[in-house]
Amino acid sequence: MVLDMITLGVAMLLAPAIAEYAKIRHKADKGFNWVAASGVFFLFAASFTVAGTLGGYIGTSVWVGIGSVFEVVGWLLALIGTIFVGYQILFEK
Repeated sequence: MVLDMITLGVAMLLAPAIAEYAKIRHKADKGFNWVAASGVFFLFAASFTVAGTLGGYIGTSVWVGIGSVFEVVGWLLALIGTIFVGYQILFEK
């Protein structure tokens, strides 16, 4: 699970860099910013399962719940960013 979240976070952070290399980022800069922000949220969500010691202080269920909130926010940011990128590349000139 942790490795999946880290991989997803790194992939989301690499997407704007690859788009810059392919020279399409300027067409959908706002969307790629949302995608990069989702990568940061996914990496932070992965840190909640790694830092298990802190969960012992505030309660494991609360700690896992906070991590899940960051996963959901990261997913929503990725969804919004993907929609922006798709719309701006396909329909705007």
